[in-house]
Amino acid sequence: MENNYYTVGQMAKLSNLSNQTLRYYDQIDLFKPIFIDEQTNYRYYAESQLYLLDLIKSLRFIGTPLDKIKEVQHFTIEELITYLNEQELAIEQQIARLQETQHTLRKTRTQMEEQLAIPVMNEVFDKYEQQERLLCLDVKDSTPAYVSNEDMLKLTETIESVGSVQTIRYGGQYPLQMYPTLNDIRYEQIYIPILTSRQFLVQRDDMEIVTMPEGRYLEIAFLYTEVAYMEMYEKLWNYIKVHHIDVNPRVWESIMPTNFSPKEEEQLMIELKVKIR
Repeated sequence: MENNYYTVGQMAKLSNLSNQTLRYYDQIDLFKPIFIDEQTNYRYYAESQLYLLDLIKSLRFIGTPLDKIKEVQHFTIEELITYLNEQELAIEQQIARLQETQHTLRKTRTQMEEQLAIPVMNEVFDKYEQQERLLCLDVKDSTPAYVSNEDMLKLTETIESVGSVQTIRYGGQYPLQMYPTLNDIRYEQIYIPILTSRQFLVQRDDMEIVTMPEGRYLEIAFLYTEVAYMEMYEKLWNYIKVHHIDVNPRVWESIMPTNFSPKEEEQLMIELKVKIR
């Protein structure tokens, strides 16, 4: 078969690589010219070498080290097929991780957008909520005024152990009823939303995955103080009673930061949600 020959510059243009890259590949014995003119010292590549360069470029594109590429060049066809299958699997895993990261970013952004979209502060409003998966921990002595760091650590360690990340939002759930003081409110569970789209099993007896159901909710949002919490809770309670609204007797509480600057004082926004039947 007739072969065409190309200078370094011509091969660089054909392969969309730089002259310097081809010279470097020559120096490290990765991709060498097919012959060198002894009189001019010009280096020439054969057209038939292009498929070797395509393999090198493909392997470099997926991050294969040059030393490994030099080794792969000596593989048999069977060995090369096995190696490429392994690389394809690795790429699929990378794509899955990137898709998971994208899902997490979208969920985090949605949480922030929902916070900005709260229609009114310190007043009851009606809102449609999408269902949300929550990682919940059973607790006994936690209240809106106090949750132990140990309990929160149990949740965050579990969520990170399955390859997800901690969300900016957390909260608790408790029965809807009249409470004399804030310390009389006892969480049945505290939770953090699950950002990962993957399914996973919880290995602890005091922990479970709970889905906050989709539907219409009565809600009230406010900046946290102990006094404000009880005032807003009573306002929500009275609104339900005065308007005779049939609700599920469970309060879903969400806690979110209002800023992320280490130079600003921490301030938390609370949302109390009760599902309309």
